[in-house]
Amino acid sequence: MKLTPYLMFEGNAEEALNFYAEVLNGEIEMIQRYSDGQGMQVPEHYANKVLHGRLRAGEVVLYVSDAFPGQRVTTGDQVSLTVEFDSEEKTDQAYAKLQAGGEVRMPLQKTFWGAKYGKLVDAYGVQWDLNYQYS
Repeated sequence: MKLTPYLMFEGNAEEALNFYAEVLNGEIEMIQRYSDGQGMQVPEHYANKVLHGRLRAGEVVLYVSDAFPGQRVTTGDQVSLTVEFDSEEKTDQAYAKLQAGGEVRMPLQKTFWGAKYGKLVDAYGVQWDLNYQYS
């Protein structure tokens, strides 16, 4: 299992990603655009925004994204914790426990990027992204 901070932005994720790469002397490993999302309907002006980006600096990994069009990012809410699980069973178990008393933002489900993924806020206000990548 691996835990990764996920930073959310309101349209300037790529700028922040480049900044953090410079600050941390890291490498941007991947940028996926909203236009890459199969079946996603986004305004034309948002197509080139960052759906998911990954930066690696040594052992440190950061994920970044621009919030969905029209979604506000509030200071303090722009960070979530991403857990990469090594089994579907562990993913299901963690999701079931974290959703108790919390708020589901995206139900745990199979996705177009080949993973089982869910997003929620637990009873303590912490945001979680749970991901199990199928082999």
